[in-house]
Amino acid sequence: MNSTKSAFSVIEKELRDIKGKNQSIIAGHYCIADGLEDLSNEGESEVHSFELGLESFKYLKSKGNKVSFNLWINDIGVDISFRKEFKELYKIPENYLMILDQYDVKSSELDIYFESSVRNRAMLEFRKRYKVSPEKYTLFNSNEQSLVRCINNDQCEISESKTAYTIMGPDGNPIVMREGASVKCNLILATLLHLVYNKHQSEDIIHISNDIYVDRVRLGEYVASEVYNLKSYCHSFFCDEENSYKKDWS
Repeated sequence: MNSTKSAFSVIEKELRDIKGKNQSIIAGHYCIADGLEDLSNEGESEVHSFELGLESFKYLKSKGNKVSFNLWINDIGVDISFRKEFKELYKIPENYLMILDQYDVKSSELDIYFESSVRNRAMLEFRKRYKVSPEKYTLFNSNEQSLVRCINNDQCEISESKTAYTIMGPDGNPIVMREGASVKCNLILATLLHLVYNKHQSEDIIHISNDIYVDRVRLGEYVASEVYNLKSYCHSFFCDEENSYKKDWS
């Protein structure tokens, strides 16, 4: 907890200056997949993110603000034949429940988002927006080398010779949001931010992530602004197992 208190001091400086009275926190994101145990709910950075999110939650609550806590779970690694049942029966992991107890926060105070569900919603939202305003998007063959995805192309699953739907990114290269029948993680994250805002009308979103996700979060927030015209101001923090830091994209 000492490292959490120290790392939270970085976040607290920003929270202290927030003027609005309605915030949403996204923290504690973890993966459920074989081979990704380091990114599971037992991962040190994931646990630290969850603790920092709860520190932020309690701090903003103490100011009399309306605050939501949103737990974002990557369930894509759950076998598709079992995924529906998994989500219906989902329970917050035991170690997260113990941390909630330490902060005197009830599990019922958390909103749960599953990546598979948000991914499906992202496709529906994209189809709707493309139908209304196709001119906002530039189409490429997915083999085009200049395309930017959520992560480096050599690590990203690419649909060969499919239509890639893009917008111009912050660095002047086209960002792929949909490729063939698949939506990319930047649009999925953007859709999560959109859903959180729509539910809570959050003036600010405090997003605390494992620092391996810096590029994904940057593009996700950018796409949220460009595609969804996100009205929340995003405060982006990243952590490892001990420290935290803020990223500004400007």
